[in-house]
Amino acid sequence: AIQAADEFFSQWLRLDRVLNAFKERRRFPEFTPELAAAMVEETKRLLQDLAWKDGNFMDAFRADYGFVNADLAALYKFPAPQAEFQKMPFPAGTPRAGLLGQGSFLAASAGPVETSPTARGIFVREQLLCQHIPPPPPNINTTLPEPSEEKPLTRRQRLAAHVENPTCAACHRLMDPIGFGLENFDALGRWREKETIQINVAEDNRGTPKRFDLPLEIEGEIAGLSNSRFANSKQLGSILAESPVCQKCIVRQLFRYAAGRLDGPADQEVIDRLSVRFKESGFRFRELLMALGPAVEFHRGERNGN
Repeated sequence: AIQAADEFFSQWLRLDRVLNAFKERRRFPEFTPELAAAMVEETKRLLQDLAWKDGNFMDAFRADYGFVNADLAALYKFPAPQAEFQKMPFPAGTPRAGLLGQGSFLAASAGPVETSPTARGIFVREQLLCQHIPPPPPNINTTLPEPSEEKPLTRRQRLAAHVENPTCAACHRLMDPIGFGLENFDALGRWREKETIQINVAEDNRGTPKRFDLPLEIEGEIAGLSNSRFANSKQLGSILAESPVCQKCIVRQLFRYAAGRLDGPADQEVIDRLSVRFKESGFRFRELLMALGPAVEFHRGERNGN
């Protein structure tokens, strides 16, 4: 059961992404295969702790503790742990909490140099709320306006072009505002107070780039959920932990893993039943896992006419 749960955690949270992520070495020299592996280990240990010690599994989004090694502690600017991946409380006042304050999410949902509010928003929508976001229509120009010396722009300001295009606006209003509330975390998951951009001002692009430190406008929202404005991962995590949509999505994702396929209309009754069981148990993952096997097998028999 433990191995199966670990496989589910990896599939659900797409932990392979951070292992395969590319970061620009000059900007992020600390991003090594060892750091990426530590990010995955941190995530798995948090989920294992909640799953097998009968904690409230929704605390995965708002946990005020974690499992870090020396490299992660340095990245997060936490005190160095006494032992590798020892359970430790987060420092008071930190804006980090739970899965969405971890490098396995923040670094994987970003580009080689810049953050990607869009990618972070897609992850929350698809993996945590089970809401599909379609790809851009063909022949749509997704290139963002480049900042210039006369007009240095933050990532958020550049992404405003998506909302100005009616073809893009409908989907990007669902994704980008989620990522905007996480812009205090850079493309590696480090905390930042400002966004630093570098612009080549020489015509041949060979000169020393000019550096701009731009103020960040940190305000996020999950469109479609009431009272869902937030300004950091801790606030976003609390919103998701209390959201029935997120709670049911975890059940749905586990059903997909166990059944080996996407769910369809005929599966909704069993997913609803499992969601009720999950909630009544106080969101105990072990209880959900115990209920899942028989439910999936019985449902498979019904679908096959047995």
